[in-house]
Amino acid sequence: MAENSSELVVETYKLTKIYQNRQIALNDVTLKIEPGCVLGLLGPNGAGKTTLLRLILGLHRFTAGWAKVFGKKMTPNAAYLRCRIGYIPTNPQFPRGMTPISYLDYMARLFGLPAQVRKPRLASLIRAVDLLNVSGDPIDAFSNGMTARLAVATSLINEPDLLIWDEPTHGLDPEARRSMLELIKTLAREKTLIVSSHNLSDIDEVCNHAAVLSRGHLIYFGSLQDLKGRMRKNHYELDLEGDQKAITKAMQTIKGLSDFRSVNLRQRRLELRMAEDANNASALANVFMTLADNRITLVSIRSVGQQTEQAFLDLVEKEESRGFARAYQAPEAA
Repeated sequence: MAENSSELVVETYKLTKIYQNRQIALNDVTLKIEPGCVLGLLGPNGAGKTTLLRLILGLHRFTAGWAKVFGKKMTPNAAYLRCRIGYIPTNPQFPRGMTPISYLDYMARLFGLPAQVRKPRLASLIRAVDLLNVSGDPIDAFSNGMTARLAVATSLINEPDLLIWDEPTHGLDPEARRSMLELIKTLAREKTLIVSSHNLSDIDEVCNHAAVLSRGHLIYFGSLQDLKGRMRKNHYELDLEGDQKAITKAMQTIKGLSDFRSVNLRQRRLELRMAEDANNASALANVFMTLADNRITLVSIRSVGQQTEQAFLDLVEKEESRGFARAYQAPEAA
C-alpha cells in the first residue's frame, strides 16, 4: 500500500455511522484504495455496504472517523470531489418522460459541460452502452438491462477518475449481467472502481481486491487471491478410469487414511472431504499413490464449490463466533 496518502484514491480512518443514536450501521472501518484498484465490496444484506459507499461519497455525515477522496477530506459540501466520481446507486431511478439523450444532456449541463463537449460525449456514451437504437425513446418503457446501461452512461458523463457502483448487476437477466461484467472489465483497465455486490461470482470475475463487511465491521481487506487462499480447500472430486474392482479396492485403502472426513464413490467418481487439520498436498499425494498401485488412471481432479463464496462464508462465520467471544471477554478486560 502507498505510504503517501495523496497517492490514494480513497482512504478511510475509523469510519463509523450510527443512525438515530441506536443503529450502528458501520463501525471503525479503516481502508486504503490505490489507483487502478478494482475493489469488490462484499457482505450480506444489512452489513453496511451502501452506508460505506454513501459516506465515501459524502451523501451521509460521519458519526466518527473520516474519509478522504483524492487526498482531500470528503464532506457533504465537497461537490468539487464528487465531480470526479461516477456513482450508480442500487436500482437507479430516472425521471419519467425523458429519453437517454435528453437525460444525459441534462446531467452533462449539471456538470457544467459546454455544448461542444457535451454533444459528442453523450453520443459516444450512448453508443458505448448499446442504446443508440432507443436513444430517442422514453426511459420509462426500458427493461432492467437498458436502465442499467443508461445508469452506466450517466456515471461516465463527467469522465470520472473513480467509479462507485452499488449492486450494478442487481435484477439483471443473464445476458444483461454478462454485458455489465464485460463493461466493468473494460473500464477497469483505466479507472479505479468500487463495486458492491452480494453476487460473489461477479466479484470473483472482475475484481482484484476485496473488502468484506459483516454487521458494520470490516472483517477482511486485501487481495482477492489472499481471500481465496484463506478458504479451507477441503472438498475434491476425482474422475477415474480403470477396472471397477480395482477402483473399489483403492477406495477402501483411501478410506483407511486419517486425512479424510468422508470418502464416497459414485460409479467412477471419487468424492473426498478433507479432515480439518489435513495437509492437502500430502493427503492427495497418498491418494495418487494408491490409485497408481491399483493401476487406475486419474482423468481429472477439481476443487468443488465457488471458492470466493466459500472463503467469504468461512470469514463471516469465524467473525460471528469471535464476536460472541469478544462480548464475553470485554467485561473481564474492563
